[in-house]
Order: sequence, then structure tokens, then C-alpha cells
Amino acid sequence: MATNLMEQLNGMFTGDIAGQIGQFLGEGTTAVQKGVPAALAALVGGVASKGTTMGGAAQLLDLVRSGGFGENTLTGMGASLAGGEATKGLLEKGTALVGTILGDKAGGVADWLSSLSGMGKGGARSLLGLLAPFVIGLIGREAEEKDLGPVGLSGLLAGQGTFLQQAAPAGLAGLLGLSGFSGLGGGAVPAALFSGPMSKVVWILAGIAVAFVMYTLPQRCSMKAPSVQPPAAEMPAVKIDPKLGAFGDVTLPDGVTLNIPEFGIERKLLAFIQDAGRVVDRTTWFTFDRLQFETGSAALKPSSQEQLGNIAAILKAYPQVAIKVGGYTDNVGDPQANLKLSRDRAANTMQELVKLGTDPARLESEGYGEEHPVADNATEDGRQQNRRIDVRVTKK
Repeated sequence: MATNLMEQLNGMFTGDIAGQIGQFLGEGTTAVQKGVPAALAALVGGVASKGTTMGGAAQLLDLVRSGGFGENTLTGMGASLAGGEATKGLLEKGTALVGTILGDKAGGVADWLSSLSGMGKGGARSLLGLLAPFVIGLIGREAEEKDLGPVGLSGLLAGQGTFLQQAAPAGLAGLLGLSGFSGLGGGAVPAALFSGPMSKVVWILAGIAVAFVMYTLPQRCSMKAPSVQPPAAEMPAVKIDPKLGAFGDVTLPDGVTLNIPEFGIERKLLAFIQDAGRVVDRTTWFTFDRLQFETGSAALKPSSQEQLGNIAAILKAYPQVAIKVGGYTDNVGDPQANLKLSRDRAANTMQELVKLGTDPARLESEGYGEEHPVADNATEDGRQQNRRIDVRVTKK
């Protein structure tokens, strides 16, 4: 029997969970209860559309593994949606996932969800962000339990077409760029062939086929060679960072396309800027994850230019946005020297953004030295996390 992802997901979001979500989002429980099934259908539809190609399925598996999505994601649902910092962290991670799953269709889907459920547009976008980790978590659990590779996952997702056709509200397929859900996946290979008892038969048959080819190859080589056809273009490899996930293209409002990772500062910053429901405050900071300085110095390494260029491009695309750059150190050494180093590093980061075309009037910087640690300075890993440059949106 085919696995029905929609049925499993809808069974997870009970009335109590919907109430928790509504309280966090500031939306009525009734609107959330109406919005959850539609949002889940949109996310499953987006994942299925993406994953019914081998390249898309491989990217989803990389996303699952690099992000640690699976059984633990699902069993931790209650705590993740209980409110506070845990739910804020979930929303931040999920918003990046929505960008990966729905791409440039995310805005249209959020508007549709808002109209359908009665939630505000900001609430609808946030609902998608809160649900996305659980959709990917369920896929991760299925992939692990059934030992699915890209072919098997592609088959699993192709099989969701029938269930989506039954569960999805009218108009969703068109929003996702599909003519309908019934033919989703086309001729994708069923996942069951590559997992469970049937897998042994498939691999035996595959082995016989390979042996036959190897046996007949010498005879074929002795025959007159046919005209050589140009090789098919290979699918470009998806760049994967173990901590930041798969890199993917995001097109900004001014038409500039950035290739950025799922969990990088760029996606987090974009999610905050684009979500009308998230207001500017003094506590929401985003940490650069590919910014590097010379040891003990405020001089930026050349490897930092890619991410600085991305941030400058985002600021150019959103000219109303202003930011503050904060510098931090660990607690090793003289506190005053650490404070000066943090100030210099923050100032140099800001100046690089100015060089890249950002109006200095939209920028400010400050060094905090060893204040506000985000990890334990007793370990090397913790000290490394505390040596950082953060960004806070001060106007949007």
C-alpha cells in the first residue's frame, strides 16, 4: 500500500497543537485549524513536485541528512511548538525550508493560504514556516525506515499525486505550477521496487541485465560503430555544506539571483525582511556563517567576499532596510583588547558593505567584546562560536 504523507501529517496536528500555533502567531484557533491542512497540502505538493526528478530527490535527501530531520523532529513537535525561543528557532529554520520547497511560488501560496483560512498574510507565511520542518521530518523518517535512496524517494513522492488530488483545496496545483496532481511524477520508478522484499528481486534482475551486457559487449564492439551522438548534458552537482545545507538559487525583487544555502544568514535575513509579521526589535540577530578574519586581526580574508556580496545584494534589493553590525569575541585575553578587536571587526565588515555599494547612512556598527556569549567559553567549539559577527535589522 502506498504511503499517504498527507494522512500522516494531518493526524499529527490535533486541536491542541493548532491552539498552540494560533497563540504563537496571534491568530484564531479556527483560522489555524482551517489553514493547517491547506498549508500541509501546499508543502507536500511542493516537495513532491521537486522530488519526482532524480536530482530533486537527491537534493531532498541531502537536505534531510544535513539538517538532521527525521524521527526526532516529529517526536519533539510538542516542545518545538510550545512557544518562546524554541518556536522562534523552529520558525527561522522552517522559513528557510519554505524557500527551498516552494521557491518563487512561496509568496503566492502564502497569499492563497491567507485568503482561504482567514489568517493574516504574515500569519499564513509563518504557518508555512512552522509546518515545513515536520513535512521534511516525516520524509526523513520514511527515508530512514525504508532505506530509500534518490530513486526510492522519487517513487514515494510520485505516489502522493492521488492523495493530494483528494486532499488539496481547489487552485493549489496551479499555484505550484502543475496542471494537476493526478499525473504527478509521470513515469517515476515506484519506491517499493528499491526497498523491502521486492528490492532483492530487482537487484537480481539488474545483475542479470549487467551480465548480459558484459557478455555481448565484445560482439557489439566488433560490429560497425554507429555515428557518435553528442553526450547529454550532465545535471550540475548541487553544492552541499555539512552545517548550512544545500545551496539553491533565490531571485531578489530586483531580478538578481543569489546561490545561497538553506540555513545561511542570507536566507534568515531575507525571511525576516519579507515577513510583515516579524517586527524590528533589539534582540533578533543573525550570525555571519562564512565570514573569516586573519587570526588576532580585523583584516577580512578574501573568502569572506562571497557572503558580504550577498548581503550587499540583499540590501540593494530592499532599499528601505537598515542594519547594525555587531562584533563579538571569546573571553580569552585582555577584555579591553577583545573589545577593541570586536569594534574593529564590526567596523571593517560595515566598510566592506559600503565598498560594495551600500549607503553608509543605512549602516551602523558596534563591538561588544566578550559580552553576550552564545556558547560555553570553556570549550574550543564554544569559543569559536562566540568569535562572531552578527547583523540586526534596525529598519524595514
